[in-house]
Amino acid sequence: MNVKAVRAIVTGASGGIGLATARALAEAGAAHLGLLARSQEKLEAAVESLQGQQSPAKVIPILADVRDPEGLKQGFASFVEQAGGLDVLVNNAGVLLDGALLSISFKGISRYSLDDWQTTMDVNLKGVFLCSQLAVEHMVRKRTKGVIVNVSSYSRQGRPWQAAYSASKGGVASLTLTLAQELAPYGIRCVAVAPGMIDTSMAQKGSEEFRKKILEHVAAGRLGRPEEVAHAVLFCIENGFFNGRVLELDGGAFG
Repeated sequence: MNVKAVRAIVTGASGGIGLATARALAEAGAAHLGLLARSQEKLEAAVESLQGQQSPAKVIPILADVRDPEGLKQGFASFVEQAGGLDVLVNNAGVLLDGALLSISFKGISRYSLDDWQTTMDVNLKGVFLCSQLAVEHMVRKRTKGVIVNVSSYSRQGRPWQAAYSASKGGVASLTLTLAQELAPYGIRCVAVAPGMIDTSMAQKGSEEFRKKILEHVAAGRLGRPEEVAHAVLFCIENGFFNGRVLELDGGAFG
């Protein structure tokens, strides 16, 4: 698919990988960009930053939470009405709530929060499902041969202290292959990228010691940049033979 003139929605687009992806799409000549986020203030700032670019893209803010089916329905419908359709969905919105399954100390045993588990699953996995379902409905109705790009993670293979995050991102990878097979008859591809540790606000939440320990097992020896993930997303959109697979982008993580 030629990125030029596409109509795309990016979730979690108020910063980090999402905003970098929206910016890359604008620079590549996208016609309409839907920036979906749940923070009014951050969304307005993101829209303003993109509108200042030398790009023909019309930027459309979508204030919605990926966990809210009704809010998403209204947001997607409004975008399609303004853009005339939908070609690309980038499911980027996500949360990382670290914690051990059990923590044992002299004070006793504490358990990973069930609320944190549910929030992680709702945002990282349910959100991808809901947004994909809506996007596909609009694509099929207008007979659009579109693309869905999901943001998984190298953590999907399982990492300590990330039970919820790893499980949710593993689910995203499985969902990607499932949707690729289901949607093939409609000419819709579904792919994913799996970033390693990227230099975003999410990565900064961990301690410096934790980041250094992670980088000891990364051949590149550094954090990835949001722009590098955005470039990978563009590849996923443009390469029509890439389907139902996860593109690793972890700097050569090992061990």
